[in-house]
Amino acid sequence: MTSLLARAGKLDLCPLADAPEDQAHALRDIRNEDGVRANMYSHAPIGADEHARWLDGVRGDASRRLFLVRRDTTLIGALAYSAIDPVHRRADWAFYLTAAVRGQGLGRALELRALDHAFGPLALNKLNCEVIAWNTPVIALHRTFGFAAEGIRRAHVLRDGVFHDVHLLGITAEEWHTTRPTLLKDTAP
Repeated sequence: MTSLLARAGKLDLCPLADAPEDQAHALRDIRNEDGVRANMYSHAPIGADEHARWLDGVRGDASRRLFLVRRDTTLIGALAYSAIDPVHRRADWAFYLTAAVRGQGLGRALELRALDHAFGPLALNKLNCEVIAWNTPVIALHRTFGFAAEGIRRAHVLRDGVFHDVHLLGITAEEWHTTRPTLLKDTAP
């Protein structure tokens, strides 16, 4: 069994600015996978023009950072930080992986890389996320990594005529630095 740290080390976080254009546009295919779209606020298929506008929006916004997630140069997902506030040193984040790599422990590996980046190079003090209530595996994953439940936005997302709650989760740099050694010890081979 490969350790969490070893799996995380095999993931390349390529900033959008450095990404090959073909991979940036291929990210649309992953965003359009049923398993990815099912957990987004908007689950309509994403067209090529919409995806290009989204990429341009990220490129032109200093409060956002998008990383293409690659393994052995193969695109497997994305990691996004948004609402980056340098004054209060906080941001929101999200990630997704292609179905082809799910079940290989890469979600955990990517979460480790994301938290290390947030509380390392980004120098954040707080990282926040929102998860639609039905996505209980991701809520549990975040809790394992030290995220605390901070509330619920009731009836926040309308999907197929039904309103759904959204869980608000957050973690501070101090909490991450306390949780990380235990997490790595508990997941060593």
